[in-house]
Amino acid sequence: MSSTPRHWLFATTFLFTLVSPACILAETIFLKDGNTHSATEMRRDGAFVFLKIKGTDGGLADTLVPLNQVERIEFGESPVLAEAQELARNGDVAGVLEKTAALAKAQRIYADVPGNQWLEVMRLRLPAIALTADPESFAELQKIWTPTGDPELDIAFRLLVAEKTDLEGARTARKALAKPGASTLPAALSWLALGEEALQAKQWDAALHYFLSVEVFVAHQRALQPTALLGAIRAFIGKEERAKATVLQAELKQEYPKAPQTVVGEQLVR
Repeated sequence: MSSTPRHWLFATTFLFTLVSPACILAETIFLKDGNTHSATEMRRDGAFVFLKIKGTDGGLADTLVPLNQVERIEFGESPVLAEAQELARNGDVAGVLEKTAALAKAQRIYADVPGNQWLEVMRLRLPAIALTADPESFAELQKIWTPTGDPELDIAFRLLVAEKTDLEGARTARKALAKPGASTLPAALSWLALGEEALQAKQWDAALHYFLSVEVFVAHQRALQPTALLGAIRAFIGKEERAKATVLQAELKQEYPKAPQTVVGEQLVR
């Protein structure tokens, strides 16, 4: 096994100001006619975007652009998104949910506009919702969800919905998704769920197989790793192999020192 385990709400639907640190930034709006606009503020109203453009005299002018004339919007680097990505790398899924709550609603407005960051936000938020099983976050996700175009995320979302509405169907789907060697988010979420089922049934070897599959095959999903490692620790303790559990706990503490699972693991191996 590798020693390195695998990473103000916007005003209204009609008003979206880009200068607030909690809002996404748009540097450039590229039009289909070849022109570009650099906006200091932007708001969307249906099929139009209203821009504030800095003129040569230093003043601000209002410009109305139909969305069907927009080639893409180049959103600037978002400090909020960067912070959320770092939280995910450290296994802090609760922090990811808190950090991306407003950003998800903001980016949802532009999910149909090329250049949006909806996909990047969902890559962080969807796994965090799956891990925390937070009903409020899940209900909000259902309200604002729109397909991302990424098969992994779109399937993972459907899996989450099935787990709330069709438990047997969800279990069948998890078995199909969790194929040996799979490296997708839906497979990882399936292994975690199957691992938890195996723990409850005291099927320790099966639980180890599921949890360690997350660490081995889906190492890039770092936000999932503390949960997978803790599950494996619990399985080793169930097998009365505490030495192996202690080794995994050391790995968990080294890689994810601030993750809540690390504290739980330390209590288990004492």
